[in-house]
Amino acid sequence: MGTIVNGANGGFKGKAGSVIGSSWKSINYIKGLYKKRSKPASELQMMQQEKFRTLMRFLLPINMFLKIGFGRKNTERLTPINAAFQFNLKQAITGTYPAYSLDYSKISISDGGLYGGGTVSVAHAAGELTFTWDPTANDTFETFGDDMVFVLAYHPEKDEFMSSPAPSTRASGEISFIISEHLQIGIVHTWMFLANRSKTRVSKSVYLGEVLLN
Repeated sequence: MGTIVNGANGGFKGKAGSVIGSSWKSINYIKGLYKKRSKPASELQMMQQEKFRTLMRFLLPINMFLKIGFGRKNTERLTPINAAFQFNLKQAITGTYPAYSLDYSKISISDGGLYGGGTVSVAHAAGELTFTWDPTANDTFETFGDDMVFVLAYHPEKDEFMSSPAPSTRASGEISFIISEHLQIGIVHTWMFLANRSKTRVSKSVYLGEVLLN
């Protein structure tokens, strides 16, 4: 049985006949009951499903980064991970069905108007990854020394992500972290983005390229 919310003119929650009422972020929705598919999925539907699986498999483990990097994108309608999915869907998937893959150089971890880290780089030595950037604050671009710097590395062969235990700051100019022993052979893909201290402004993420670890 459905329950009326906010009087006769409001929405409702629960099942009422062949529909279900629900809400998300104060928006009321009505949707039909699930019906078992009587026809097999079309090739186009299967293509879309495979694209969804390919991209979401990459995005889900880094949702904590996406909450910052896409946390201000259409917040009334989309969760950060859904905003990131829509942003990356057209640009990051390559190949043909059913052998889709990701073009890591086109994946965005964040998108915004905050000025980034200027000249950025990443290097590997003695079992560590070191990311560097321009530490200069700039009043014109409203950047500050305490802007936070987030770094990310992905090991596709092991399907694992790496990052620093905590973000660095713009003023620091660099951050290093030790690579786990089981990940010290192979190639990693790397990204960086910045956010102000309140996480209300973010930069576009920068793909720093592949790093050969062995």
